[in-house]
Amino acid sequence: MSLFDRVRNLNVTSPPSSSEAMVGGPLRLSAAMSGVSAALVSLLVIVLPVLLAWVASPKSTVSWTQALSVGSCVWLLANGAQLSAGSATISLTPLLLAALSVLVATVAARQMLMQLDDGRPSRLQKCGGLRRDVADAGVAFVFAYAAMGLVVTLATAGDPLSASLGGAVAGTAVVGVVSVLIALTMEFRGQVGAVAPGLATVLKNRVPIHLRRAVRPGLWGAFAVFGAGAALTLVMVVTHLGRISRLYDALGPDPVGVVVISLGQLMVLPNVALWAASWMAGPGFGLGEGTAITWSQSNPGLLPLIPGLGAVPAPGQLPAGLWFSVLVPVAAGSLVGWRALRAVARLSSWRVKATVAGAACAVASLLLTLASVLAGGSLGAARLSGVGAPSLLFGAAVLAELLLGAAVVVGLSHLRAART
Repeated sequence: MSLFDRVRNLNVTSPPSSSEAMVGGPLRLSAAMSGVSAALVSLLVIVLPVLLAWVASPKSTVSWTQALSVGSCVWLLANGAQLSAGSATISLTPLLLAALSVLVATVAARQMLMQLDDGRPSRLQKCGGLRRDVADAGVAFVFAYAAMGLVVTLATAGDPLSASLGGAVAGTAVVGVVSVLIALTMEFRGQVGAVAPGLATVLKNRVPIHLRRAVRPGLWGAFAVFGAGAALTLVMVVTHLGRISRLYDALGPDPVGVVVISLGQLMVLPNVALWAASWMAGPGFGLGEGTAITWSQSNPGLLPLIPGLGAVPAPGQLPAGLWFSVLVPVAAGSLVGWRALRAVARLSSWRVKATVAGAACAVASLLLTLASVLAGGSLGAARLSGVGAPSLLFGAAVLAELLLGAAVVVGLSHLRAART
């Protein structure tokens, strides 16, 4: 059965009976094997195309072991590790590959959770009543996934790339934790009380209800801004296809190289979408130290021979009026405000509505800032050591713009209510 067949069957597989459910040592072993298998599957998804490209390329000057090492290092990069080769450093996370790693690990983690007993599990009273079997399985899964990161890092050291040992272990551990949390949310349908009733009580008492109501509207806002950035990226690619094609021609006729470069560019498409979102918000982005693409001018500097960079505006002054693009994140703020109004009672006071809308804007801004941090970084040495958007400026700008859009919607709603 393929991985995606298992994904489709998750919701139709019957839960195990109490006699079939695993506990203790067998459960921890099964969870550890799930963590190892998740790491291996996502690793193979990346390594196999690299090896196929090596086999198909007649001009390859590296050995198959070096090709395997490079593919493994790309997997580590997708899991948050930092790579280095001499003085050059690569820390920019290809977000599409990172999402693939999280997806595979989430599927494996959820299948692991489906083996748990639905009866009366023992609980860790000092940890908010957390189910012991959930804790055992989750910890074993994360440790096994992180251990795979450690093994791959040691096996690929310096041939020809090296990964930061601490960064590799920490990155794979974070991917494991995030995957387990997503799997828990899916398996228990977001009911924290079913997993840790004490923690659910603490969250209910300590986390303001306005903040809890703001999470979903905030997600809508973050996805709206990101989607707008992705749309702008696709528009720029389509309008500069001629220039991109000429850059492909300059690379030569090697079809294997063309495919590899195209796949590599596809893996960072979400990164570029976030940079485009930062451009719409105002701070812009850079393609190296001392470069900037903003509303008013394009100063990309000397660019490497990557065809996708043909979509970057030519150096010089840009047309006047591009600052109107700021209305896009403002419109996203209006969406956040509308979703926030739907999250509260219709007769709630305007203060409650404004509080929920403001908190939702903060949630969206925080998510976009964190994503921007991952989307940028170093792509080499010297000038290429700083690529991406200024994350803090981007977060602050998009927060102000979202708040403006949300304030308009909440204000109009209040005026309409006052007239009736």
